[in-house]
Amino acid sequence: MGVTVIYKTRCWIATVFLFLTTFCLSLSTSDAVAAAAAAEGHSEKSASKKTDWDQSKSHHGAVSLKLMHREQVALALGLAVVPPAQQQLPQLVANAIARSKSRVRYLNSRVVAKFGLKNSHAYQFVVAQASAATSLINAAPPAVASASGLLSSPASGGGQEYFVSLKLGNPPQEVLLAVDTGSEISWVQCTPCVVCYNQILPIYDPNKSSSYTVFDCNNKNCHITDGVSNVCSQGDGTCAYAATYGDGSDTWGSLSSETFTMESSISSSSGSAFVAAQEVIFGCGRLNQGLFVGSSGLLGLDRGTFSFATQMGVSFSYCMIDRMKTPNATSALVFGSSTSSGSAAAAADQPASAFAYTSMLNTAGKAPGFYYVSLVGIRVGKQQLPIDFSAMELNPNGGGGTIIDSGTYISFLPEQVYLPLQDAILKQAKLELLVAAAPPWSDLIPGGLQTCFLLPKSSSHHKSISEESGIPPVILQFEGNVDMELDFHNVIIGPFDPGTNELYCLAFVNSGPLQQPPSICVAVIIGNVQQQNFLINFDLSNSRVGFKKTDCATAAAG
Repeated sequence: MGVTVIYKTRCWIATVFLFLTTFCLSLSTSDAVAAAAAAEGHSEKSASKKTDWDQSKSHHGAVSLKLMHREQVALALGLAVVPPAQQQLPQLVANAIARSKSRVRYLNSRVVAKFGLKNSHAYQFVVAQASAATSLINAAPPAVASASGLLSSPASGGGQEYFVSLKLGNPPQEVLLAVDTGSEISWVQCTPCVVCYNQILPIYDPNKSSSYTVFDCNNKNCHITDGVSNVCSQGDGTCAYAATYGDGSDTWGSLSSETFTMESSISSSSGSAFVAAQEVIFGCGRLNQGLFVGSSGLLGLDRGTFSFATQMGVSFSYCMIDRMKTPNATSALVFGSSTSSGSAAAAADQPASAFAYTSMLNTAGKAPGFYYVSLVGIRVGKQQLPIDFSAMELNPNGGGGTIIDSGTYISFLPEQVYLPLQDAILKQAKLELLVAAAPPWSDLIPGGLQTCFLLPKSSSHHKSISEESGIPPVILQFEGNVDMELDFHNVIIGPFDPGTNELYCLAFVNSGPLQQPPSICVAVIIGNVQQQNFLINFDLSNSRVGFKKTDCATAAAG
């Protein structure tokens, strides 16, 4: 089974790699990783076959996990002073947009990496500086875990918006992982650490697990890909991985396998079921630094070979609640599918027939394993916007295209899409555009939001603000005659003015003009706010993405 071992991503990393702010780069692994791996003492087993998991213990082959947004996790762990609904919404949204900007840098860096930098001066620079980076990391003392304020850190942790709790090893050790459809490899922090950031739960110890295996360089999962010159440690011949992220965070460690145990929340006659996935390939992180906001690591769910979803060999779905409107409700992440249409405890537990599907684009060899779909049009109310989406299609350089992403809070649109959308909504709703940068609005409107306006309060006790606002629905039109109809809460965010509660903004970010010649950046990123209250199914076997409008909070609680 072929595996991409090292991601080459844009180096916004502090210290050594500040020189490389516009390219995606590969980092060699260190002797420190080899020394830590050697301390494990586990013999290698083959990991070439598909991961085994016991579906007999799940609900018709489906496993449902509680999907927690970051504010909810912070509150549950006692890290947030007040519930999110009582916090200042402008600051919450501003922080989320700041994280999303880091996220966009990361996503685009993976595109640049796939485009190829093997012969560039930047690539040669990072190869030459790998030993210097190793020295810096080795000189740093191991961090002491502390939970204080981790998830409530304002703008840290780009891409870490939703989390799940799993257990690793035998006997199992609990981990809290950020869910990421834009990353391939799953990883956790491991002891002994050379450098570890602060996390909430105890750090996973592979020495306490009888099911842990570290790979050596002869394993078929550890081979040279994408121009990476060496993925093996220089000490004992064990295989290594490396990943860097757009906010300057990075992780290095041992490529390994372990048993992942999931507690399914789908109700059954015997209650919740524990489902074990054996020999899951993941990274045992020894050198981890950056803005990971207290999680144990990351659950990679893109389309790559290393992805947890790919290793499971099943489709997966999620249903995101409106986290500002229902902050205490739990979303759902489901692996597999069931034959029932109304599972009591899993909002995303739906049969394939419940979804309207559009095809995933074939990106093999030219783009990362993101969930690319073909966006062919946008309609505002009954008005079809005059936008040439062919200019935004995935191009031979790996740039352009539209992706569905779990780690971006709000959708990013190029100027060629954003401005016609803004104009149509303002005109149809008869709204006056406010100058966001001018007082008094500049003190209330979150940074990154450009299109804001005043919506009068509802004059009727029988109608909501969404019913009286005149805001038209926005319909995203995908290939295959699939429409994703966004309602008021997918299109508008607010209110941002305490007391009057009339100040709202469009829930989209203008990412600027689409670059010409063909861009090496993703053109359209569909984020969390637009996905809220949709069941979204990623059917890997049939290469398609499905949508179904629902009330995720009601379904999850049902």
